[in-house]
Amino acid sequence: MIKKYLHILSYDGLSKVDIDKLKKLPNFKKYLKEASGCLNVTSVYPSLTYCAHTSITTGVYPNKHRIISNTKLEPYRKSPDWHWYDRDIKAETFQSLAKKAGYKILSIFWPVTAASKDIKYNMPEIFANRWWKKQSFVSLFNGNPYFQFILNSKFGKLRNALKEPELDNFSHQSFLYSLEHFKADINMIHYIDLDSQRHEFGFNSKEADEALVRLDIRLGEIIDKLKEIGIYKDSVIVVLGDHSSKDGHSNIYLNSLLYKANLLEKNEDKTVKSFKVISKSLDGSAYIYGDESIGDEEILNILDPLLRKKVIEKVYTGEEAGNLGADPSCRFMLEASEGYFFAEGVEEEVIARVEKINAARKSGQKKVHVNNHGYSPTLKENYETVFLISGKGIKRSISINEMSLIDEGPTFARVMGLDMKNCDGRVIEEFLEE
Repeated sequence: MIKKYLHILSYDGLSKVDIDKLKKLPNFKKYLKEASGCLNVTSVYPSLTYCAHTSITTGVYPNKHRIISNTKLEPYRKSPDWHWYDRDIKAETFQSLAKKAGYKILSIFWPVTAASKDIKYNMPEIFANRWWKKQSFVSLFNGNPYFQFILNSKFGKLRNALKEPELDNFSHQSFLYSLEHFKADINMIHYIDLDSQRHEFGFNSKEADEALVRLDIRLGEIIDKLKEIGIYKDSVIVVLGDHSSKDGHSNIYLNSLLYKANLLEKNEDKTVKSFKVISKSLDGSAYIYGDESIGDEEILNILDPLLRKKVIEKVYTGEEAGNLGADPSCRFMLEASEGYFFAEGVEEEVIARVEKINAARKSGQKKVHVNNHGYSPTLKENYETVFLISGKGIKRSISINEMSLIDEGPTFARVMGLDMKNCDGRVIEEFLEE
């Protein structure tokens, strides 16, 4: 077998809109001259990080791999658990296939990889979500302890909890070190900086532009490191995004509407105590789940004022949601109009301005996002992401008009001489040399 290395760089929140800016940055400018790819990549529905990354690595939609949202339906908790664990995925992953073929895999902060048996060197994206848990132990025991101990010993001082860009500074230096010292065949990293800056400051903010510059620097340093350790000519480098995002002005607290209709009860901390019908926020979209004793017509009547005010753009039945790749077991799936986000909690107001919410927050309290995703990948304009690939066995400067996230896992497999079966996506043969 011809030796080949695959390096997958996920830039969370990277949009096709960003390409014009990236073309002007030195490292992306060089990379784009060599790379093939697509600047019009359709995400999945809901277009959330965990749904998207799992579709990238399985080649199937969320309705099949079953990571149907970032977080679990735990309405009684202020902070529900996320779908951190590899065991939650109900489809074969690219990592599993690659391990069976004898490849060593290294992963830093790739979503839905906690406790993976397929990743030899694993620092999963997981956080201590309960007051009695310590972050160091949660991370260590859900990945490779020795690998994480080494990286935290060397670079842990760069971190500042989950704050960005410090977290990406840590993961990036860890990745550069790992390329040289752990020598895996497949290296995967998830950069969160850009997405984080947009959530807090907005899509076209100065902070987001600064994050793009940092991503350019990181790409250049990775290429330099591959050359330094002598594997650049045998490498394939992939740069991808998982979704775009939109700025918003208002949060929709749909469970407040259901509370006023006596379809759920709330706790003093504004979480849900019990329910007959409940909304699960997906930021730009939402699932509605409910007791079959409550008819569809009753639920739709409750939603009607928001439809007439054009706060909600579209309502899908559970069957229609399943056909779009989302959770078919929901009663309804709702798409927010641009500028609106669905939010958790049972608040006094059903619709609240984001700036008003943040102005009322006390010093030190977490601000609500001014930018979000989760929307339909087809209903919002300029909402596509990108896929770029360059290196050994890859044609130069081939561009295709459109592709989907579900095409990426099968393409990774083919790059490494493997064949993913039972996928919704296809291998992008156009990029590959014969």
